[in-house]
This record gives sequence, C-alpha cells and structure tokens, in this order.
Amino acid sequence: MISPRALQKEEVLVLEYQATNCNKAFGALYEMFYTQLFDYICKITNNTDDAFDITQEAFIQAAQKLHTLKVPITFRFWLFRIAKNMCMKNYRKVAKLAYENYEDDIISQDYSVNDAIEKEDLLDRMDEILSALSEDEKSLLFSKYSDGKSIKQLMVENNLGSSAIKMKLMRARTKVAKQLCV
Repeated sequence: MISPRALQKEEVLVLEYQATNCNKAFGALYEMFYTQLFDYICKITNNTDDAFDITQEAFIQAAQKLHTLKVPITFRFWLFRIAKNMCMKNYRKVAKLAYENYEDDIISQDYSVNDAIEKEDLLDRMDEILSALSEDEKSLLFSKYSDGKSIKQLMVENNLGSSAIKMKLMRARTKVAKQLCV
C-alpha cells in the first residue's frame, strides 16, 4: 500500500523537477523507485543484466520526458509503464536475434538436391542388397548396428562363440560392401 506521505513526496519531487530540472529532485525519485523497478524488471526479463540495463534506460527516458507528465502523482505508474514497454522492446529484439540466428543456421546447412537424390538411391540399393542376404545375416547385422547390441549379447542370443559371431558379421558386411561397389 502506498502511503499518502510517500505520494506527497513523490508529487513534490516530480513538480520540482518539472519546474527547475533539479537533478537532486530526480535523484531522490531514482532512489525512491530504483529497487522496486529493478525487481519488477527482473521478474519480467528473468535476467539481471538485462534488468540492470533496462532499469537505467527507463530512468533516463523518464528524466528526458518527465516534463510531459501531466499528473505528477502518477509518476510511479508512468515509470513502470516505460519500463514494461522497454522490456517488451527488449524481448522482441532478443526473439528477432534468435530467429535470425536460427534462420542463418538453416541457410548455412548445405541441402543439395543432388545429395538428397544420391542418398535416396543408396537407401533403395540398400533395401535390394539386404534382401539378398540370408535371414540370419540380416538379423545379425540389424542386432549389431541398428539395435546396438554388443558381441557378448549376440553370443548369448545366438548360442555361438565370439569368433563365430565376428566371422558371421564380417562375412555379412563383406557381402554388403561388394554389392555396394557393383
């Protein structure tokens, strides 16, 4: 709750600054509202560095435009409105920079139509190559490379020793490699 005495002091300081441009009067207003305004801006921006900068800018703008304030008793609300508008402007600026950075990242990625066609052709060929493998070979390759199973896990699943699993994997990979070179 705002005390009537505080309102009177606020109003007197605003009127004094409007009449004389007395820096001491504005300094008193600054001291009176700095902490409240800084806390308010911190809650909006969730960033103390931005809050510090915006608080300073809000007071600078208020000092420059205080002569336009017609009802001196509304200084507090007017100051907070300035700060809120600056927070929104800052938010738009940050969002725009984030969007531009995202857009630059997308543009910088080299998406070539030819690369996409080559990858699609390779995937089609892989389907043909894998269909030429036995079910045992396909199962072993998928378990190892798609499911990420270890040699030990494959040994248990297939009831084979490690050298047998490694040999079967090598033969299956060799078949795939030969078909890719054709």
